[in-house]
Amino acid sequence: MLEEGRRNLMFDCGIKLGETTEYPLIHDDELRNVRNITISHAHLDHSGYLPHVYSKGASPNIFLTKPTRDLMGVLLSDYQRIHVGEGRRRKMFSMKDVDGVMKDARIIEYNEPFTSDFKVSFHSAGHILGSALTRIHENGGILFTGDICTRKTRVLDPATRTVMAETLIMESTYGGKDDLIPSYKESYQKMIKIINQTLDRGGHVIIPSFAVGRAQEVLLALDDHMRSGALAPTKIFIDGMIGKAMKIYRHNAYYANDDIKKRILMSEDDPFNSPNFHHPRSKERDDVLKEPSIIVTTSGMLTGGPVLFYLDKLGSDPRNTIIFVGYQAEGTPGSKIIAGEKRLKVRDREIKLGARVESVKLSAHADFNDLVQFARSVKNLKRIFLMHGEKTDLYSALERDYEVVVPRNLETYSIR
Repeated sequence: MLEEGRRNLMFDCGIKLGETTEYPLIHDDELRNVRNITISHAHLDHSGYLPHVYSKGASPNIFLTKPTRDLMGVLLSDYQRIHVGEGRRRKMFSMKDVDGVMKDARIIEYNEPFTSDFKVSFHSAGHILGSALTRIHENGGILFTGDICTRKTRVLDPATRTVMAETLIMESTYGGKDDLIPSYKESYQKMIKIINQTLDRGGHVIIPSFAVGRAQEVLLALDDHMRSGALAPTKIFIDGMIGKAMKIYRHNAYYANDDIKKRILMSEDDPFNSPNFHHPRSKERDDVLKEPSIIVTTSGMLTGGPVLFYLDKLGSDPRNTIIFVGYQAEGTPGSKIIAGEKRLKVRDREIKLGARVESVKLSAHADFNDLVQFARSVKNLKRIFLMHGEKTDLYSALERDYEVVVPRNLETYSIR
């Protein structure tokens, strides 16, 4: 929260998903006094608390990009459907609260200053479609990164690096000195090799994925490798909310990189609607199970969604392979399986996993070196607040050149 007198602006408004859901440490009375909120991107750890805010009787101004608004609508609706307040019989917010969020959301374009008590502008963050760096044009400039990716991906250009700010509030998801991510080329080569080996032995490939961001990158990469002949021809099934997210990506292709725009506008080659992509024909998913295929499905951490159906049906067969492509929060089923757990509880029964388990490092976040380079690219930078991470090696790497703070919950700092 940025505050000066009666002016205030909240950067993001998320929840922390894991074994139990954690919420922001902010009292209801404080919530009702929040005047403005900027949302960096649609993922629930950055937007999921918004319906709770409305359920408390607050109605702040919400600023975001169009893709963030569209993707957030899908994610919040799904969150409302599955959410039950822990220890409560009734839900903590309603669909009416979700509708209130969507109705009051104000669409802002990149690089166009707007006023939300403070003068603000959004700049591309490279994380998922519509993700934004938030710059405050006061106090020498304050830059809030949200989540950032500084590498070009199949869908997006890297985060903007031409922003000027004396104060940087930066994510540190990969803030450990050993948090180094291979090139996309290297990671996808590994993935394609694993998939081909699985298909050769008559097995299915299950790729648990986040519905927004990771799934689109993986699907476009699979399609490209299949078109080139590097990946054996087979059906690529899409399940869960990924299908809805793919349509939103297609409708907001203006925010993608030039490669995507050229494919759509100049060759009528729609990368989000490839003939290699298929959807299950029925709830029983018999067509998916019938013959070896690639299945990209939610949820990425195995906490719910159609992936549990596929693990129930296919997880015990050693011919099959599970490929993890995303971050696994501590305590989630996905993290336990990567650590070697061979049993998984699916609904009311336990299954023994015989399928091969692989992990391919793909990330829409900047890694340790990327974060250091991004911080050093910010012009006039004096101080850095590190957040959204668990490791502090980044502190040591930056403290020689800047004032670096790793804030604790509920602490207050003065920026002058």
